[in-house]
Amino acid sequence: MKPASTRAEGLPRSAIREIMILAAGRPEVIHLEVGEPDAATPLHIIEGAFEAARKGWTRYAPNAGLPSLRKRVAARAKVTEDRIVITTGAVGGLFSALMSVLDPGDEILIPDPGWPNYAAIAHLAGAEVVRFPMPASRGFLPDMADIRRLTTAKTKAILVNTPGNPTGALFPPRLMQELVEHVRANGLYLVSDEVYEDMVFEGEHVSAGSFGAEENMFIVTGASKSFAMTGWRLGWLVCPPQLAGVATALQEPTTSCASTISQKAGEAALDGGEAAVRDLCAKFKRRRDLAVEILRKYIPVVPAGAFYAFVDISHTGQDSLKFCKRLLAEKSVAAVPGITFGPQSDRYIRIAFTINDADLRKGLERIAEQLG
Repeated sequence: MKPASTRAEGLPRSAIREIMILAAGRPEVIHLEVGEPDAATPLHIIEGAFEAARKGWTRYAPNAGLPSLRKRVAARAKVTEDRIVITTGAVGGLFSALMSVLDPGDEILIPDPGWPNYAAIAHLAGAEVVRFPMPASRGFLPDMADIRRLTTAKTKAILVNTPGNPTGALFPPRLMQELVEHVRANGLYLVSDEVYEDMVFEGEHVSAGSFGAEENMFIVTGASKSFAMTGWRLGWLVCPPQLAGVATALQEPTTSCASTISQKAGEAALDGGEAAVRDLCAKFKRRRDLAVEILRKYIPVVPAGAFYAFVDISHTGQDSLKFCKRLLAEKSVAAVPGITFGPQSDRYIRIAFTINDADLRKGLERIAEQLG
């Protein structure tokens, strides 16, 4: 008899991976689909990791992470060390946060557009996903009226992302404060994905943690984007005090602990000053400006942060997956279909301005040609 199907078998497939697979076998593709900095990890971080390895930092770390790194992260986040859990990438932090609070049948509010892994993790937890709209007409930001309307007795958590993937939208302080007040008033959890916190071009990143309500709050971030350390798989999670132990315990059956060498590299990153971070942000701002210059009439909201733009393709009459497949086949440019970020986002494609300026210009010009 065939075994019964599992919840994991029902995981939604990410169109990001689908495009990456299609593009992998093609020569001379311009890759605008991959959300990772093209810069090498700064040398002082690599040297810090080598030095740590020489000194014997090659064994398991505690489930919650090395105390020395947790201390540095706590200082950066302006919280106490007991709220910090070091994770395997920021996605590890998201997994631990959501698994700490979601039970089968619970509801979680997530953004549309929003990163597909949010829905995937909620699916694994057995929770129901309820999407709140973030239309271009509102600057790709939520309307608190929608948040309040969609909150029910089954709602357990609300997830937000600022600066946003795939839109680059930045939550203003007043909106973030209203969200915090809403979760506190309704006894909910707010999971705030802030992994792009240092990639801000205009305005200022305001963390959800700035408004108190620490018992209702998870903050997810890490080293990947700020320090060009995607492959080191190093993230960290600021937990509600009462759930830090739960999030820590979740590390044991999943990854045991984040890589010890990566954690020592993270210490070097946090000790090394902000010059490398500022340089990386300036590079992405320059590339953002280039994207806006070439595709301005198709970019309804100028990205204020991260390193993405959401490009409107609706006038072509094509759905986003079809458009991206044709773009790859006819122009050798890989971009991400908007449908992967939510059902209301099928009129868009996402581009990442994470490649060198010359290839980026060439790719943007080919997209402009495809858009007519």
